[in-house]
Amino acid sequence: MQGVTVGETFTVVKDGIEFEFEAAEEGGYVASVPLYPSALSQGDTFEEALENVIDALTECLAAARDLGLEIPAELERFR
Repeated sequence: MQGVTVGETFTVVKDGIEFEFEAAEEGGYVASVPLYPSALSQGDTFEEALENVIDALTECLAAARDLGLEIPAELERFR
């Protein structure tokens, strides 16, 4: 993405879920989910980081469901 400097963060809402991105010093982006901080990933491009963090969120929520852990209501419908 043009115009994003190292360390700068920005948010993107996709399917009603907020994702946070930070431009990494080594290039690419670090991505997280504020509602579920365990879902963290990275990618060389914004698109790759988004895809990877969605995968991470999916896996984190699947594990939480298997373990009977509480999931934020806003993420209950996310699979």
